[in-house]
Amino acid sequence: MALDPLSPIAPARVRALLLPIGRIRRSRFLSFVDRIQQENVIRLGDISPDSRPNRTMFSPLAYPTGMMVYELSTSMPPPSHLSLSPFELFREPLAIFGISDAKELAGTDNGEENSRGSLANGNVEAPPAHEGGFERLLEELDSMREQFPKALVHQVLVFDYISTENIHTIPEGITTVPPPELSRTTTMKTTMCDLSALLLGEMTSLARSLQALDSINSPSISKGAQASYSAWASDQAGGIIRRNSQTPDSSRPGSAGSTERYPHRMSMPTQLPSSSSVPQATSAIRSRPTSPPSRDVTPPPTTFDEIAGVGAPAEGPAENTVTRSSAGSVLREASRDRMSVAGFGSGNMSERAKNKGKARVGIVIGSLYLHAGRWTDALRELSENASIAKANSDHLWHAKGLENILVCLLMSAWAGTDFQIPQICYPVPDKASSLRLSPQHTPSGSTTDISTDEESRAATRFVVLQNLATLLPDIINMILNLYTRSANFAGEALPLLAFSESTIRFSKLLTAMHLSDGRLNDSALQHIVTGTPIDERSRPRFRIMVSPTRTEITAMVFRAFPPPPSTASLSVVDHTIILAGIASVLSSLGFHRKKALVIKEMISILIPGLVQARKVGAAEMGVHPAAGLAALNTSGAGSGGAGALDLGEGDVESGISELFGSIGRVYGVVTPSPSFKDVSRPDQKQIGVITADDRVKSWMRDDSNDAIIESILRQATVRSFGSRNLKLSILRSCINFCEALPDFNGVLQFTTELLRTAGSGIAPGVDSKDGSAALSKEDQLRLATNVSRTVSAAKKLGLPNIEAEYWDEFLVRGVEAVEDQSWRTPVRHSKSELVEAGATEGKKETSPFIYNPFLKQPDTSVGGALLVAEERADFMVTLQNPFDFDVDIERLLLETEGPEFESMPQSLWIGPYRTQTVAVSGTAKAPGVLRVTGCIAKVKGCRERRYPIFTDPWSPDPESKIKAIGLSASQRRIARPLSTASTQSKSRHPQPTPGPKADTLDLTVIAEQPTVVVSSTSLSQSAIMVLEGETRIFTITLQNRSATTPVNLLLFSFQDSTTPPLRAAMNNKDVSPAELYELELMFTRQQAFRWRQSADEQPASIPPGQSATFDIEVLGKPGLTSGLVQVDYAYLGVPREQLENTFYTRQVNVPVAVTVNASIELGRADLLPFSDDFAWSNQQRQQQRKADSGPSQSNALKRTESRALIGDSRFRSLLERVGLDTDPNFPSTHNSHCLLLLDLRNAWPEPLHISLQVRQTPSKRQSSASYEGPEETHNRPWPRAYTVHETIQPGHTTRVLLLLPRIFIPNPHAPIPSLNPAHQRQFVLSSATPISPDIERASREAFWYREELLKLVRGTWIEEATGREGALELRGLRLSGRMVEAVKIEELGIENTIVFASSSSSSSSSSSSSSSSSSASSASSSAGPRATLNMSSRTMHQVPTTTPLTIRTTLTNHTLRPVRPLVRFLPSLAHTHPPIALDISKRLAWSGCLQRPVGIIPAGGKVEVETGLCVLCRGVYEFGIVVEEVVRLDDGDAGKEGVVGDVLAGGKARRVWCSREGGVRIVAFDGDGDDSDAENGERDA
Repeated sequence: MALDPLSPIAPARVRALLLPIGRIRRSRFLSFVDRIQQENVIRLGDISPDSRPNRTMFSPLAYPTGMMVYELSTSMPPPSHLSLSPFELFREPLAIFGISDAKELAGTDNGEENSRGSLANGNVEAPPAHEGGFERLLEELDSMREQFPKALVHQVLVFDYISTENIHTIPEGITTVPPPELSRTTTMKTTMCDLSALLLGEMTSLARSLQALDSINSPSISKGAQASYSAWASDQAGGIIRRNSQTPDSSRPGSAGSTERYPHRMSMPTQLPSSSSVPQATSAIRSRPTSPPSRDVTPPPTTFDEIAGVGAPAEGPAENTVTRSSAGSVLREASRDRMSVAGFGSGNMSERAKNKGKARVGIVIGSLYLHAGRWTDALRELSENASIAKANSDHLWHAKGLENILVCLLMSAWAGTDFQIPQICYPVPDKASSLRLSPQHTPSGSTTDISTDEESRAATRFVVLQNLATLLPDIINMILNLYTRSANFAGEALPLLAFSESTIRFSKLLTAMHLSDGRLNDSALQHIVTGTPIDERSRPRFRIMVSPTRTEITAMVFRAFPPPPSTASLSVVDHTIILAGIASVLSSLGFHRKKALVIKEMISILIPGLVQARKVGAAEMGVHPAAGLAALNTSGAGSGGAGALDLGEGDVESGISELFGSIGRVYGVVTPSPSFKDVSRPDQKQIGVITADDRVKSWMRDDSNDAIIESILRQATVRSFGSRNLKLSILRSCINFCEALPDFNGVLQFTTELLRTAGSGIAPGVDSKDGSAALSKEDQLRLATNVSRTVSAAKKLGLPNIEAEYWDEFLVRGVEAVEDQSWRTPVRHSKSELVEAGATEGKKETSPFIYNPFLKQPDTSVGGALLVAEERADFMVTLQNPFDFDVDIERLLLETEGPEFESMPQSLWIGPYRTQTVAVSGTAKAPGVLRVTGCIAKVKGCRERRYPIFTDPWSPDPESKIKAIGLSASQRRIARPLSTASTQSKSRHPQPTPGPKADTLDLTVIAEQPTVVVSSTSLSQSAIMVLEGETRIFTITLQNRSATTPVNLLLFSFQDSTTPPLRAAMNNKDVSPAELYELELMFTRQQAFRWRQSADEQPASIPPGQSATFDIEVLGKPGLTSGLVQVDYAYLGVPREQLENTFYTRQVNVPVAVTVNASIELGRADLLPFSDDFAWSNQQRQQQRKADSGPSQSNALKRTESRALIGDSRFRSLLERVGLDTDPNFPSTHNSHCLLLLDLRNAWPEPLHISLQVRQTPSKRQSSASYEGPEETHNRPWPRAYTVHETIQPGHTTRVLLLLPRIFIPNPHAPIPSLNPAHQRQFVLSSATPISPDIERASREAFWYREELLKLVRGTWIEEATGREGALELRGLRLSGRMVEAVKIEELGIENTIVFASSSSSSSSSSSSSSSSSSASSASSSAGPRATLNMSSRTMHQVPTTTPLTIRTTLTNHTLRPVRPLVRFLPSLAHTHPPIALDISKRLAWSGCLQRPVGIIPAGGKVEVETGLCVLCRGVYEFGIVVEEVVRLDDGDAGKEGVVGDVLAGGKARRVWCSREGGVRIVAFDGDGDDSDAENGERDA
């Protein structure tokens, strides 16, 4: 770690220069430097003393607890720094260490080749170093001595040296260091101790040379401004030149030999000649040749006459140059103008000047003791001489002595040794008594008393440190005041560089105390000496109470602020060092804005200097500065040296980026995300600054969604902080600075930061106008051009990895998947949908109301879009450019997660200030869940990076409350978590995320699927013509174009033009239930298209590359104009039984145009009652054939048969069978029929033959309310049915008469059902308008009887010429109330029979009303033997008068509930007015009451009621029968027929039933008459 050159203890360091010597690689040299820098602190007790007796002045034995601190540097200090020596001796390198690599040493060419081979093979052991290698090192060591003659020690360090048998001794001046694997922990420290021993020994010569001087001149301002390296590093020392004592004995005389060489007295002052000269080298006794002496070398003067300028008047001060004696003799460097010869009387020089000179020399000697680590001797020497300087008003040297004393005190405190503050450090003489707390303290300023009491040492040290901390501000103020006062004397003014650096050192000292809570503790001392950071826990929380305060330190450090370069004599380097030191102090104190001001000033100073240096370099290369960087590099490369930009590894430092980054943070410059991830060292923490190219390779920027959103929020906070114009000005200065270096990374970094700061930093919406940048169009174009020009220049110079960071995080504004136009997007289905669709095999019919997912359009917004593996998919990417220049995107890719996805790169240009959409395609390689998380874009000149998808507009919300001030306002405020204990916090809704939301596009990649196309159809131009009711078939041929994937799943779905109107009508809430049922039935049973598949056909499949043909049926129905055959196909990969939860299908559609023409139309329909006499007559005829009957009955049957034959002969065969077939379930309804009249019209221009089939009695009656089965097909035969055939000519209407059996419905008032489960309603009404229950009851009754009637009739038509055939549509039939009465069978059947009273007695026991007919039994005895009972019809009886009769009434309960009726007989005289008709008391006689209760008739039960009757006179009588319900009984299931809330549910009204044909008619004739009377009466009836 490099040491701080402005550290408070910098004057205590020994500067040593590390130089490469011999052949050595740069990386190896830096590693060796790092090894030696780790041992820069050497304890004096570890150093071996010099054995020479004349080298003991700085012996380490005198103070073994002291330490030497080295500042090991690889570069020479600036000339302005060297000019301050020996006033500040720490600026001059006292030791020169040459660094050599043992692996590069070789004595011969073969050795060099072996060395290269061993290095190439990676061998650890170095090849043996031959003597020739050391000889070359010694030669270079001599050159180093000649180049740096003023250094005390010149030594060569050979690293990684392994001793061999060939070389037994190491030449003097060379030190070997073994490699690390062969070294011990103390090897390097031992080497540094040996070098320190040499340095301490040579420091004696320097000290004696200084002691021989009468005075030392103060540093001159003009001399410092004109200083150069040649004045210090050349062999010209301005006088006598001396070599150090490290020159080997073979090449230099010893200490004693010097007197022999120069016999004159060493105390004799020597006057140096005015001309520059170098000492003559001593004769070389060593074997190796030496460098030839210079022509200007002259022997030193030996007499006074040889001294030039003796007696000349003094013209100026003596030169402030100290030389070293090669023999240890004491020589002086004296000014030939001012210094007089010592020893010739005191009158030539005043006593004051002598004391000043002695004090100055003593202060320099004290600084040597300080460097040597002997702090007690340094403190004594400095105290004595500083007191002398103070007494003689030598303010400059007085201040320097106090400064060095302060450094001694700090070093002693750091080392933990006892010390005492000298008296001279107290500003007031009597202040020592007030601060003296230690009993060992003495007012004398000589030395510090070391306490021997171990118990009180800790307490004494604490007291001394406390006193020192209290005294420090006063000492520092006194030193600075003395420096300032010295400027009042001519030639004594301290150079501005030294004053500024001293002020900065003092400020850092006070800053360390301030950060340590105003105390000088161990933490503060470690920070002062070693640079260890102060623990955060020890820093004060309330700085305002800490002394010294930040304000005082800031005021002090600004005293070091240099004047403008135009008025100051400082160089650009010195200006930069001073301003950097001031900025460092301000940064430690937390004054970041003041620090930024100082750094801004430093940049303004550096830019002209860099530009000037670039011009000078270009002039040296022989090119014009405007020729460009490439020209400079090419020219430099051809000159044999390094090019202008021949950057090697490690040349790019991170200091510039960190420096400018700190300025940007202070001013609020918007920078990119500082998050980085280490791809080579996962355990390394993240860093925030991009540095060199090799670091960029191992450190990758974190482009995750969280990092980018966090960066956007941070940038939004920083963007709202500070002045934008000031930010732009700072960034322009940074760009100019980096261009002047030149620094390509810096130019790109600050150019992009300027664009980012000037931008809005938002995701604008469609109508937003806030997205423009705060720069003119010209400035934006210039910055964009600067980026591309810089990148191009870097590539030409061999730096391909230099790229910028794109300036807009909202580049990608949306990604959408585009459906491929060639193939339909697959649709997701569940396994249950395969069954629900009703199209698995095409073998069963299902209700269309069951959800068919294959008819639904694919919705990509739900569940994400679908992709197919190994098939190309297209995406639409929306990009934005909020700036006024074009953005060139060299490559654009999609970034995905999940299965492998190959995105095809796309290049494009985005126009200025717009949002642009581009198509990007890619291919998924494997099935799975694919998520598109963003795009990877390579903008020209910028690095390739990832961009999230920000679809929604976003802009930061302004802060409603000020929560921070100062620089903390630029930090993003983190929302505090809600309190878990507060009830109010729990009740509040969580705040939404303030940042933009990064969207993703989820896609499902399925396995490879086949591609099917329609190769051909049997339809011409995809059109077909059918008649109403006709069914036609056409074929579709499908071809599988996939070469590897078969089709093992085919599902057919259909759509037609009648479906939307039906759906719209069904969705109408005002439609009545009957109409809704009719619409649903049409939608369900009359599907226009159907896949025709045989029952034994295997599941359809299409092999790869093959074709298959399928049959599709079309049914002609009104309103059908077009249709769509939709084929869903897929490859499941497994059998259907093993199918998992989901599968995917594709679709191929076949549109069909349909023309439907009219065929047979139903014009009118009517139902008429039909007499039951035909059935009764057939039954009587059948019984007559079976039994032997009398002549009277035979005549009656003949008359009945002749009546039945009257009519159309077409119905003769039908009428002869009426009543002969009985229904075992309903035996009482076998003779009940009605007539159906149908008017049919032929609308087709060809004659059509129709066939109407009527089912006489269904095989099984189903309840109408529970009917849910499909309609029976026309191809299925009906048993016990008859057919009526008719041919209808074109345009003609024919009436067809059909005989239908009457129908009984147990519950004709049941609610009308809905075939669609979705339309099942809890409260069912016919319409929205309220209607009466009677109307609702009639509507339901008509609905149910119509449905039952349509089950009994069906019809077909055929065009015999062409063979066309179809079905008749009879659902247009509507029933009125009269038609319902004609077709229905009553709930309670009433059947009357009249028998003689004698025949009824035998069955009276089985009758429930036998008791009521017993009263008429007496009348039977009066009947004569001639009495006969004749029936002319089912209700017409011929009886003799005065004959006892019995009317037997049979009541049949057809309902499902028990009935408790009351029977009422209504006898009357036929064909008369009511008053006369009811007056029958003298005409009829009956037994009992005409109104009687019957009892409960169970469901399906029968009850017979017999009434005795006797006709007293001849006539025609009618016996009407009315059955009235006494009370409404309930079997516990009442109300179950309807739904809850039905308008007719729960009705309890009593019912009344009447005989359908008016009851019984009796034709009475006299018992003595003949049959003619009866015939006359019958005719009258």
